[in-house]
Amino acid sequence: MPKKISELQSAELRFRALLNKRDEINEQAAVLRSERDTLNDQKRPLQAHLRDARDKRDALVAEMRVHKTKRDDLQRKAKELIEFKSKLKGKPMGDLKTEIQIVKADVRMLEMRQQTVPMKIPEERALLEKLKHKVEDLDRLKKIFAEQEKISKEVRSVDSSIDELFRRADKEHAEVVRLNTESRKHHEEAVAISKDIAALSASADKKHHEFMKLKMEADAAHQKASDMRDKVLEMKKEKRAERMEERNAIRQVNVAARKALDDKDKKDKAVEQALQALLKGGRIEIK
Repeated sequence: MPKKISELQSAELRFRALLNKRDEINEQAAVLRSERDTLNDQKRPLQAHLRDARDKRDALVAEMRVHKTKRDDLQRKAKELIEFKSKLKGKPMGDLKTEIQIVKADVRMLEMRQQTVPMKIPEERALLEKLKHKVEDLDRLKKIFAEQEKISKEVRSVDSSIDELFRRADKEHAEVVRLNTESRKHHEEAVAISKDIAALSASADKKHHEFMKLKMEADAAHQKASDMRDKVLEMKKEKRAERMEERNAIRQVNVAARKALDDKDKKDKAVEQALQALLKGGRIEIK
């Protein structure tokens, strides 16, 4: 038959069980804390790598924007020159040359006729008037041709400038494309690293949540153990008080017993003395 344990023993057993539970939970929490810290440690080099990738990307993007601004500015200037060129263009040079040649031929013919053909004064005056208008037309056309030739030179210069601007703009555009491609590589690298960091953070947060949950359970078990310890101490105190009371009671009984025994011994001795005195004929006094 199993031995029945006391209430105090039962309380002590519960107290030790709570301590064991607390220690077991703390051990589990320590494992989770270590795993969480390991995950956080793994994030640090990735975060440094991420900052490096972002810095490189941002530097390339900033450089790309400079070249893009230059490209756009060169293209804008080229378009402005194209518009200016279109305003410079007038009558085709070939048509003017032909017209000048025709008028020159007319002038020569009129001059030759005036010099070789006998004419009356009114006819000669009419011919000279016509020759005068032809010469004026020729001068006017020559001036227009000279102006057009000047414009043509300007147009050729503008064409050269436009070609140079577009050539430089194409060069800047090539740099924009190169830098954009390179910056995109670093951006994709940063995105991939960010995903890895996010995954580690999620795992670390989960471990931390589980750790905090176990820590609360351990604190609760510790509080229950503390309460049970106070209860055990109180029960032991009461037990000591009971034992002290029992010892005092036994001590009082022993004292009373000894006193009673002493009183009996005294009475027996007095009786013995009285008998002796009686036998001797003396006076008997019982105290």
